[in-house]
Amino acid sequence: METGSQNGKDATLSFVIPLKDEGPTLQELFNKIAEHASAQTSLWEVIFVDDGSTDNSWEVIRGLAAENPDRIKAIRFRRNMGKADALAAGWQECSGDFVFTMDADLQDDPAEIPNFLQKMEEGWDIVSGWKRRRLDPWHKVLPSRIFNLMLSRVNKVKLHDHNCGFKCYRREVVYAIPMYGEMHRMVPSLAAIHGYRTTEIPVQHHPRTHGRSKYDFRRYLRGFLDMWTVNYLQNFRRRPLHFLGSVALAMCVAGVLLAVLLLALPLPAKLAVELDPAPPILIVGGLLTVLLGLISESNLHENTEQSKRKPIVSSIGLRSEPMFRLPASEHLRNGSSHHNPLVLLIEQDSMSREVHATHLRKAGWSVLAASSCHEAQALMSGPVEVLLLDSSSGTGTEMMELVRVARSTSPNPRVIFLFSDTDMNSAEMTQVGAFAALLKPVEPTIVVGLAQNALNRGRQTLLVPTA
Repeated sequence: METGSQNGKDATLSFVIPLKDEGPTLQELFNKIAEHASAQTSLWEVIFVDDGSTDNSWEVIRGLAAENPDRIKAIRFRRNMGKADALAAGWQECSGDFVFTMDADLQDDPAEIPNFLQKMEEGWDIVSGWKRRRLDPWHKVLPSRIFNLMLSRVNKVKLHDHNCGFKCYRREVVYAIPMYGEMHRMVPSLAAIHGYRTTEIPVQHHPRTHGRSKYDFRRYLRGFLDMWTVNYLQNFRRRPLHFLGSVALAMCVAGVLLAVLLLALPLPAKLAVELDPAPPILIVGGLLTVLLGLISESNLHENTEQSKRKPIVSSIGLRSEPMFRLPASEHLRNGSSHHNPLVLLIEQDSMSREVHATHLRKAGWSVLAASSCHEAQALMSGPVEVLLLDSSSGTGTEMMELVRVARSTSPNPRVIFLFSDTDMNSAEMTQVGAFAALLKPVEPTIVVGLAQNALNRGRQTLLVPTA
């Protein structure tokens, strides 16, 4: 059996919107996303990332979130960090199978969403928008076209509009690409390093009606330097000594030739004195460059040993994403009357909860899903095998009470915590005897695999010590 990436039917969607001082556009943008996303699926979310706005953007986002608590997540930076950091923060919170990024200024049209998904169904990993007819001043359009031409030639990812913010990704792509500095312009080139394929579709580009552009000419200089950074990563990140060794060899050869020149030719005394230090400096610099290359190779070897994941896109006879199926002997463990083992899933984020529940059911589990500890207690009428507990779904006291009730009705339930850095400390998890703790966001297949592991092994600790 051949396995591969999921295509777009019945997929869940995440929209990451980085913004700064775009308060007047946010309501209209959300309404348009809601209209077109709802036509594709019932499971979608919008993640706003406020990158240090000084207007009323955050107040508008809070109002939208209050009206649409199951649809909106939001992050607010203390100060302006840049678009790359905003995208990285939003990507970390994504739950959708497909992740859209778009600007908040209404120049990107959500009506294009079906076109992106249709193109994704052809098997592409990234679909980028191409503003074929840009409604920007010529002094922005001309340098942008020159830069895109250079970037396509240097990094060998042929697109007309690398910097278009309107893109659609498979979720695995945004989890794999490191995003920092100003690398948001280089996403297709960075993705190519990992073997992901990018294409583009023409999109409608609207004129800006609110606010002002955040870009100036300096971005092209920074983009030029980033272009060569990515070119180095594409060609030499797995063999740094090949690059540094070539530089070192050129330095040593130049040093030797210059030394021979100084010995063989009668140069003016003043010029000879000035050139005398150059040969040893070049030769020693070349040797130091080789040493730097060897250190880089050593670090690369150690990192490769620690993480041997490879960019496998499909396989035959293997499973690139393991689908954990329960054996028949596990269906009636612990005296449960359920045909399938029962997991109680308590997760505040409705979209993430539905995604995890769907994968668990496909793997043979019966699922009771709740958004809070209070709701979960009302649903729990019999024994459960596993509790999947989002640590933001209640206070520490409420969670401990839920676990106590579960243990009073079940012989030996296993507790798996889903937590973020700020949710809970290990002492609280220790008090309830957690089987394991996973840092959010979590791939659904990992949740399913750990639930199966918990069912097989009984209540014992993997990541957090038991009380």
